[in-house]
Amino acid sequence: MIKRLDHDIAMRIAAGEVIEKPSSVVKELIENSIDASAANITLYIEQGGKTSLVVEDDGTGIAQGELHLALERYATSKIDSIDDLEKISTLGYRGEALASIAAVSRMEIRSRQGNSDSGGLIRCEGGTVTICTENPCQAGTRVQVEDLFFNLPARRKFLKTASAELRRIIQIVNDYALIHHEITFRVHSDGKKILEHISADSMDEVLSRRWGNETRKYFSETSASSCRVMLWWNPIPDSRRVITTIFVNGRRIQDSTVKAAICSGDCAAHGEWVVIIDMPPEQLDVNIHPTKEEVRFRRSQEVFKLVYDSSQSIFARRFSSEKTGADIEPNIFQAGTEPNIRSNFSDRSQYLLSPYPWKKEDRTSESRVASSEEHVFFPSETQEPGYGFENRKNYIGQTSKGFLIFDFTDGVAIIDPHAAHERILFEEISESFSDNVVTQNLAVPVEIPGALLPEIALDREDLNRLGFRDDGAHLTGVPLLQGKGRLSPLDMLRSAIRGIETEHDPSKRDREVWWRLARLACRDAVKLGQRFEKEEAEALLERLEHCRVPYTCPHGRPTIFIMDNKKLEEWFER
Repeated sequence: MIKRLDHDIAMRIAAGEVIEKPSSVVKELIENSIDASAANITLYIEQGGKTSLVVEDDGTGIAQGELHLALERYATSKIDSIDDLEKISTLGYRGEALASIAAVSRMEIRSRQGNSDSGGLIRCEGGTVTICTENPCQAGTRVQVEDLFFNLPARRKFLKTASAELRRIIQIVNDYALIHHEITFRVHSDGKKILEHISADSMDEVLSRRWGNETRKYFSETSASSCRVMLWWNPIPDSRRVITTIFVNGRRIQDSTVKAAICSGDCAAHGEWVVIIDMPPEQLDVNIHPTKEEVRFRRSQEVFKLVYDSSQSIFARRFSSEKTGADIEPNIFQAGTEPNIRSNFSDRSQYLLSPYPWKKEDRTSESRVASSEEHVFFPSETQEPGYGFENRKNYIGQTSKGFLIFDFTDGVAIIDPHAAHERILFEEISESFSDNVVTQNLAVPVEIPGALLPEIALDREDLNRLGFRDDGAHLTGVPLLQGKGRLSPLDMLRSAIRGIETEHDPSKRDREVWWRLARLACRDAVKLGQRFEKEEAEALLERLEHCRVPYTCPHGRPTIFIMDNKKLEEWFER
């Protein structure tokens, strides 16, 4: 039998489509503050927003007589007619946000318009108004949300830990501080200020705050008819992900078309992208998703082409030997003297690599380590894995591609020098982390980008245990490793934070962190095609011989291929 749902049930179902977690509340309230022309937005968070969440702004405010309307579904000041849906220029427009928040929490709103002598206060619990009265308050609006999902225990069980929910909130704030850099954002968590984005004058200033000045930024802008696309790229060294932050007409969205355009080229797009698209509102349908996180482009092919052309322009500069004014050169950190390329091989191999060889059962698509049986040819079934090393005879030379050829007593060995060097670096660093990690104090402390400060505050205990030190604004120490090479302290810090966020099991977290640092440092291994002197090639083989797992690099590629003399004789019918 079909029956009409009770109003209370319908309200909670509708609220669940808009409000999924504390960060959803923050997103909706920040968008309201931006629409109200706020110059300052401040958040007060407790327990990741699960127990209490306050958003204050100094915007235009709400008239005391209209406060009760603000909590009614589909009551809004943004649109008046159906025609307005074709040209929405504000972030909010449906009048669902406050009503949805009120339906699943205990909420209080205090607001006063700047030209009014007094303001108003309204409180509600589970969507029911308990008080609505005149009340003195400062100009702007203050929304306090407590006990989110108190009346939806099933939804509350799906909330993550307080730190995980706080990370989501911080990401929302960081993203809106990026596009609306004229606004000052502040975040307080459990009584402490953990984030402050002071208003900035330019996008470059904001990106420097987000990414720091040690990473090289790439920028491209493309326009066609009335649409303009701007792209910024930070090619994070150890990333295997494409992270896109997309804004369309100032609205933070997710869009597969934009991401596909960035990833469609021949070059690897790994790293962080900021995409800003400006177009006439009538060419955009923003009313297709409950949380307004998706839009529909009227001319999606044109948007795809503009983003694609901009990304290809960036790749052309990224992989070109020439530098342009649109790209910012990083400040390279060096711990010691950079190795001489033509010096002894052992001198140019002291770079950071992870100490933890991956077990076969722990392999993933990113961290696969192959066994010798999978990748290296041994002609005899009874041959031991160490075959050949102790019987090497002499170095023959290099192929045109750069592979090293050795004549062993019982066969011929071909070595991939890049894979071999990666394996050597991987295992050399293991001693640095086998027991206790030692911190190396930086001679010149490195300023920490503001966007990273709350992450450090959340992970300080783990970071300190891993050897990182900071004074609240500067990175003062990093793990002491065997020859960091050109690794930037901030690159090391970012990799460690990403490892901590990725691995939730404390017993596996260290391994995840050092594995990420390993990938970061692999870029310093010798490249395939580099020419070797005889002494250098022999030194490489000797050091490979002493590795615990000499036959594969940390990523699972083979390092050495051995062809037995008996097999060669069979091939040549000898």
